[in-house]
Amino acid sequence: MHRSFAAGTPQKIDAVKTIADSLGAPYAAPYTFRVCRENVDRLVLVDDPALCRAMHLLFADAKLAVEPAGAASTAALFGPLREDVKGLNVGLILCGTNIDHQSYSDYLAQGVDQ
Repeated sequence: MHRSFAAGTPQKIDAVKTIADSLGAPYAAPYTFRVCRENVDRLVLVDDPALCRAMHLLFADAKLAVEPAGAASTAALFGPLREDVKGLNVGLILCGTNIDHQSYSDYLAQGVDQ
């Protein structure tokens, strides 16, 4: 969707290149693109290291186990949106534990190291 917003039209991607694979739709459908353009003010990108840090933070501080896509809003809040939301009341939606034990452990460990 980020690529589609930048182009102004629905776009495709060649391959999913993130640990948050459920956020990597292969294309933006025209209807979905239109709904997002009408209702989304801004999109931000977070990278895999930020997702790992957010997963670790959520687990260590809130005792929540979420998959990488579920940690995306937290990664955005503590990353590119940090200054924009300073002093505001912010609600995040956290969901998803569709991840195997080994991958989850690996991503948590990467989050600690950063």
